[in-house]
Amino acid sequence: MTIETMRAILRGTPAAGFDLYERRTGDYQLIVPIIHEDGDMIDIYLQASPRGDGFVRICDFGMTLMRLSYTFAVSTDTRQSILDSILINNRTERDGDQFYIDTPVERIYEGILQFAGCVQKACSMTYWNRETVRRTFYKDFDMYVTTELLAFSPTADTAPLPDYPLTVDWALTYQGRQFYTFGVLGNDKAKNVTIALLEFQQASLPFISLVVHEDIEALGRREQRYLMTNADTQYPSLAEFKERAPSDIERWVAVN
Repeated sequence: MTIETMRAILRGTPAAGFDLYERRTGDYQLIVPIIHEDGDMIDIYLQASPRGDGFVRICDFGMTLMRLSYTFAVSTDTRQSILDSILINNRTERDGDQFYIDTPVERIYEGILQFAGCVQKACSMTYWNRETVRRTFYKDFDMYVTTELLAFSPTADTAPLPDYPLTVDWALTYQGRQFYTFGVLGNDKAKNVTIALLEFQQASLPFISLVVHEDIEALGRREQRYLMTNADTQYPSLAEFKERAPSDIERWVAVN
């Protein structure tokens, strides 16, 4: 498909005003007045569709995921499901890193707008990191415990003191030792965990505490200090917990 053919397809639609450049033979970049929140233009390319002459493929050559990777990793099942739902809701397909839509020639303008909207929503996941996606922390935490730490017999919502209202997120057991494991997102949870640890210590319960943070730097100084004083081991992020927890638990038992 030549650039003349592609321009002829755009001609006669509201997309006729979009500029078009051939980047590689048969691959054309659209210059469109549609931008990301930081002002960068959205990467949209046109090429011949495998579906035949009546269709055009609108794609991104993997640029959306590349852009997303600079500030946000689609590294968990929860985050992947969010991305998948964006693609499905915008009727956009994925082949490896590339997003694409095969649209009928007569609906190319609508397809371009649909694709651009999908890319914008996908890239907004970087901003969800502190809003919507950060709320997936507890789901990701629970999923890791229930799938990767089965060797430690995890028990959810354990109440070590029957008359005390706060529970332990996950009680792990290894060679008869108890590891009370907490996920912490925000100052309120940090305060509750600190109070629970103090109560458990005052009751002389035999346990080792593991505190897993969504982002330890997001906590207030007071909350960080309280946990530093009362928790046995802290993990600044879920990624560090995943990397270190099994060996840390084994080491705790070995040296104590």
